[in-house]
Amino acid sequence: MFQAGDMSDTSGDEDEVLPARVGQAVGRTNDSDNENEEGNNFFRRAAPVYPKNMINHNLDGTTAGMRRTTSSIARISMAIRRSLRLPRRSEARMAAREEVIVEKPQPEGPLFTENTRDTRIGASHVPNILQEIIDNKRLNRYDKVKKLIRKTDWPVCHEIRANLWKELCNTKDWSSSKRLYIDEAIEYDRINQGKKQSPQILADEGGVLNNFDLKEVGSVKLIRLLLIIERLRPEIVYAPTIYPLCSLLLHFDDDDADCFACINYLLNTKGFMMTAPVQWAASSHTILALVKKHKSAAYVLLKRRLGSTDDSVLVKCIEDWLLWLFQYLPLPYVCRIVDCYFVEGHKFLIRSAISIVYIWSKVHKRGMEDFRGKSLQEKIESIKKEFQDVATNISVSTSTFIATAVKIRNLQSATIAKLQAQYEEELRDEVVSRPRTAKRIRRTIFCEAFKSSLVDNDTAVELMSYMPERLQLVTPTLAYKLSQDGTSFYNFWNKIERLDQTMLIIKSTSGAVFGAYCSSTWGERNDRKERTRSKYWGTGESYVFRMNKQMDLPEIYTWVGNSPDVSSSDCPQYFMSATDKSFVIGSGGCDAIRIDEELTHGMTGPSTTFNSPQLCEEGAFDIYELEVFHVTANEHSPL
Repeated sequence: MFQAGDMSDTSGDEDEVLPARVGQAVGRTNDSDNENEEGNNFFRRAAPVYPKNMINHNLDGTTAGMRRTTSSIARISMAIRRSLRLPRRSEARMAAREEVIVEKPQPEGPLFTENTRDTRIGASHVPNILQEIIDNKRLNRYDKVKKLIRKTDWPVCHEIRANLWKELCNTKDWSSSKRLYIDEAIEYDRINQGKKQSPQILADEGGVLNNFDLKEVGSVKLIRLLLIIERLRPEIVYAPTIYPLCSLLLHFDDDDADCFACINYLLNTKGFMMTAPVQWAASSHTILALVKKHKSAAYVLLKRRLGSTDDSVLVKCIEDWLLWLFQYLPLPYVCRIVDCYFVEGHKFLIRSAISIVYIWSKVHKRGMEDFRGKSLQEKIESIKKEFQDVATNISVSTSTFIATAVKIRNLQSATIAKLQAQYEEELRDEVVSRPRTAKRIRRTIFCEAFKSSLVDNDTAVELMSYMPERLQLVTPTLAYKLSQDGTSFYNFWNKIERLDQTMLIIKSTSGAVFGAYCSSTWGERNDRKERTRSKYWGTGESYVFRMNKQMDLPEIYTWVGNSPDVSSSDCPQYFMSATDKSFVIGSGGCDAIRIDEELTHGMTGPSTTFNSPQLCEEGAFDIYELEVFHVTANEHSPL
């Protein structure tokens, strides 16, 4: 059978691996494991600095990382190519001058599927060699298929993406897998009749919940696909790669039965997917050990910057490696990694993670001054943020990135399996005895939760789950932050009054955290005609909340009219009110939240609109921080 796990890579991996800017190999190299002196000397001369447009901001508004100019990005890219002994791009272009076709900006083509918002098919000079891949796969020429995939740099828009991944997964069990899914989908639709369910993977910590901007129809297919996978494969305990892989498959294939057949192939074929917590816990240790062996300079730099030689401490810096690949890297890089993954299995994800560490070591070689005076935990968090930034602002092309991953010599499957088994055995007791986090998600949301400096991710998910379902498809974005935008109602209204819906989160100087979801735009305060009738507006979709410190969960109070045992027409509807110098959320009896005095002071009391208690103990409070998030519906949603 055509299986990734049954084949072992040797030093022959590096043959014919060149940046395929025109879809053809332009030469052949014989590399050694050590970086050449030319590349090392370059990095001793050039200190990396970040460009202005790549400065990353922490949640508290501070900047992370160093400034790097556009020219230095080019130097970093060239130095990496030198250390890999790849030809310069100018030499590659000259060697294939007659074959190079300069791509002009392409007009928008048709969408690949109805599931995707803007992933379109476009013209490309890179050749479509799908039939050659299929022929070699049929003949079990694994090495040939692997080299074809590695060296051909298909862009995201390439027509081959409609078929490449499912052809790589197509085996004799393909048709039966599709029939199984179709039967289960019919039964699923009959039983659920539109009721919403939550796959376990959405509650698992450490999972990658990046759906790569699927539209609503794609998100619905995704949730159904995950639920059916869980039902048919109950042995799966923890598989954080399933969500992003299903999302990517749905981008390029309308038929979710095809997507299920692909995932079923990955689950049934050795070497592709890990499905237990201890395996994923051990994977970070395995990657660190391989970095130590194959990229020793990066390992030494990690020790030096962290100020520790303890591998159990160093490994904490790279525990988010799966997020680097599926959350932070741009889509073109993710697609190229997945191209190779469908041939080579989990091993290529490890190659890619090691490449991120290697590129990080080149970018941050002279960054010691950043860590002076920091605690060990602060250093770990800073380095984790640096890895995130390196992936987000990747400074090499897709072809060079794949070449960097491939140029790790003598990375053999047997070595990876041995290390993995060793660390699994060491961590098994710890992982098994570790209590699994109880589900804190009340119901499903279809996108990543918003990022706040005042509440954690689980709380953000919980708050979003109480919003209308049509608004759970797009991540809310920060529109106003008191510490950044100032204590001025003029700035406040200027930034938020035109927003569709808003989520407000307040932290008082005493440490209380509370807030509200407001279902209407604050711009209605300017509607003079409506305000002559009532100074209040809004809808029953609004709610207020406060954080329960003992449970570390939000207590959410929805409109009393939503209760099935009351008549909504008899319930108070004092949802929102505002002037130029104050605003109120949830009146009736007292105001649930009232803010005035240029956003520095507020009051809270029991509200009959939400049947909510006083949201902080003091009643009257001073504001330490205020965040307002823009909540919007998917622009393609028919709801």
